[in-house]
Amino acid sequence: MQVIGSMGGLFMKRYAGLYHWVIWGLVWVAGVIMGGVPSVWAGEYGGEKPDDWGSYTLVPGYVETNLFYSDKIFDRQNDVTDKVIFALRARQDGILKPNRLYLGGRFFGTMIAERTNTAGKFPILSRFPPTHTKGKSDLYFVTNEVAASATLNLPWVTAFMQGEYTEVPYRGQDDIQLRKYWVTIGDLNVAPFYLSVGRKTVNFGNFSTYAPFTHSHVNHYFWAQTRDPVIELGYVTDSTLVAVTLISNHRSFRVINSPDNNGNYENFALNFTQKWDFGGDMNLTLGGGFLRGTIYDSTLAHHPPVAGFDDRFWNGALNFNATLSAPDFDIMAEVTRTLKEWPATFHKVTAVVLQGRYRNDIFDFPVVYSLIASRGTQGATDTRWEQMSQIIASFEIELFGKHVKAGAEYMFNDGFVPLIMPLRTADDGVVSHTGILGIKLTF
Repeated sequence: MQVIGSMGGLFMKRYAGLYHWVIWGLVWVAGVIMGGVPSVWAGEYGGEKPDDWGSYTLVPGYVETNLFYSDKIFDRQNDVTDKVIFALRARQDGILKPNRLYLGGRFFGTMIAERTNTAGKFPILSRFPPTHTKGKSDLYFVTNEVAASATLNLPWVTAFMQGEYTEVPYRGQDDIQLRKYWVTIGDLNVAPFYLSVGRKTVNFGNFSTYAPFTHSHVNHYFWAQTRDPVIELGYVTDSTLVAVTLISNHRSFRVINSPDNNGNYENFALNFTQKWDFGGDMNLTLGGGFLRGTIYDSTLAHHPPVAGFDDRFWNGALNFNATLSAPDFDIMAEVTRTLKEWPATFHKVTAVVLQGRYRNDIFDFPVVYSLIASRGTQGATDTRWEQMSQIIASFEIELFGKHVKAGAEYMFNDGFVPLIMPLRTADDGVVSHTGILGIKLTF
């Protein structure tokens, strides 16, 4: 009995994430049965309007769901920095109806099989060291996200909040957290300007990753998430986006930092994109951005959310991105680089990505195939901490409209450079191979 109990405990510890998969799946199926099956809209946003595709009325005239909106607003891989603009356009196009409260939910889980040539060193992005085994191979389940959102659409005002549970919280975050909340004043049907205040991803860069689950180096190194509320002022047309964001002087999540943690709004970000239409539904979008304060500002490599030493200084980052889009494919390139050397590695920090995706269908089920190559560089040539590279080949299929998406990734990683004490922990001889199967359930 003791042996059986020990085996059961080991199973629960190793596959605890599977429990959340089963529970969330049962809840989602029950919700579909009670709410009815939505009609599937075959168009794409930017063409026809989705109208009531994927929508349920919970309280007539007051509370609804919209699957198209939920799928976009929860997406951590695409439209990373401009969720506020997406919400404004959704209300402009009638996806969000006036004077309504919209509720949404998502479960996102993965099964990961990984192998490395160096015990305990897995340079897979979007994961943290405690996630991995100390050996050379592992197989485990992860509940990446169980999230719920509420969007209130009033005249001139859009209010949003998102709470979530994750088994892989960033250091300094709880596993259950109010991840985002913001209030935006603006109506694009009246004027192209808006003002937004709250906790959100800073409008800096593009940072989309075409893989369904794993981030590129650009996202991993420079994703600007805030702990304190920010103030964003923007200008939006069909072809032009401009945003200016004021950020408080505190250590935030991911890349944001400042020399003084006094709460003053001296940090800021600028972002700009311009789209040109070539006809035939093909267009080119060029973008650029600037973030004044980053974590690459101290001799202490403080990638976790700690302040760093008192030697901090303003070390900003520049971003450039370009996307060529057509109805069935996208090709995208992005580079972000610090303006000055990172004292922790005596080198400027640079992250680049080149990626493409192709949209097709299998037996009328929409499928996206993608190939992503990215690299992060933070050291001089031939140093152990010079760079790490990643290549991802993936696909994702919609099995029940956008209610259910399933996908797979194969990932190759070369180099192991944690952004925590990189001079001590880096190992340029590490090579790993990873396979990921995942599912997203959305309403």
